[in-house]
Amino acid sequence: MRQFSIFAVLCSFLFLSSCAAMGVVATSDPHTKLDDAEELFMRQGRPLPAERLIREAMAIYQERDDPHGLGNANREYGDLLRSPAVAKWEKVYRRDGFQDKSIDFDNRFAKASEFYRLALSYYRRAEQLHRDAGRFDTLTNVYFNMATSHENLGEHSEACVYYDRTLEAYKETVQRNPTAKPYAPPSFGSVPNLIASQKRRAGCS
Repeated sequence: MRQFSIFAVLCSFLFLSSCAAMGVVATSDPHTKLDDAEELFMRQGRPLPAERLIREAMAIYQERDDPHGLGNANREYGDLLRSPAVAKWEKVYRRDGFQDKSIDFDNRFAKASEFYRLALSYYRRAEQLHRDAGRFDTLTNVYFNMATSHENLGEHSEACVYYDRTLEAYKETVQRNPTAKPYAPPSFGSVPNLIASQKRRAGCS
């Protein structure tokens, strides 16, 4: 799961041109770029254009000094490098490399961990900004993404802490806005059920 955004995906309020991949509508919105990139490498098996979109989104977020967006972009880069789609394109990557020339096919997992670490550093900045602003909906997203980033790094204790914080921020959001109608995928039924499922997978007590 890339930049899983509980209030973008699970709540009602929660996310063809020469410069776009074939079948992908060109956009200047970095969030849409990340969504399109996820579709490309997770469901279409097209990691090469996905990497370009992630890097474009990253550049936009960097220019805006948007730590939440940078966290999402770096986290998705890590997901891309670990994806089966990249493995299937081994011959191409060994021949041409990645757009980020510090990455090669053999070090991609180590580089993915670096991107997760960088994502966490940006999420920590975003956490303080959202908490100071009382934005518990977006804080919920940050905590969930921090949890899954720690889980991808094999840091299950830390992941469990942030899954708990996700639930706390979610409850605070609903308490502050009783009319909110969060949406959870039918397989989970509710946001708390989703978080409980994630905690079971991570081995949380």
